[in-house]
Amino acid sequence: MRRLLVLLLIISVSVVALGGVSAQDETVLVVGLSEDYHSLDPSRAYEPGGSLVHHSVYDTLVTFPSDSVDEILPNLAESWDISEDGMVYTFHLRDDVTFSNGDPLTAEDVVFSFNRMKNLKDNPSFLADTIASVEAADDSTVVLTLTQPDAAILAKLIFDAFSVLNAEQVQAQGGTDAADAAETDTAEEWLMNNSAGTGPYMVESYEP
Repeated sequence: MRRLLVLLLIISVSVVALGGVSAQDETVLVVGLSEDYHSLDPSRAYEPGGSLVHHSVYDTLVTFPSDSVDEILPNLAESWDISEDGMVYTFHLRDDVTFSNGDPLTAEDVVFSFNRMKNLKDNPSFLADTIASVEAADDSTVVLTLTQPDAAILAKLIFDAFSVLNAEQVQAQGGTDAADAAETDTAEEWLMNNSAGTGPYMVESYEP
């Protein structure tokens, strides 16, 4: 069962004040932080603090072990193949993943999320500089083609910026992965107080 994640951003909270926080309802996680967020839209965010939220709400194709960065592990992708020239990565998605609203994860959601991040041209978009195209070969297969070999691409895909969002849900809120997304996408306001991920938590509201 997914839990609601309510973020209460508290500026300059003292240790004494934190000590006085009482137990909350078991379905609510209250976090006191001394920083603000650039965005809770993972396709726009590139900051350490935001990872606390994004890793709770969204998932990426691959991930690191919980205690190291020694290897790349499957996450939303159960496996992947790399072409001999290092230019094409083919990801095979798990078939047991659903978004928080119950929609099944498909390759089109990955394509939308990656292209939206790149075309928003916000803080993390440079991470996609070596990505030439992202295509859905079928509902469970994503083909990532590079402009040149990039030995770090799998590690880059672990960044929150490559979180996979529910394409249909985000599009309904004004999101787009079109080339002019930087000028036309309007989903950020909704994503500041809602979420469209596959993670164990959901954002219910954000009250800075």
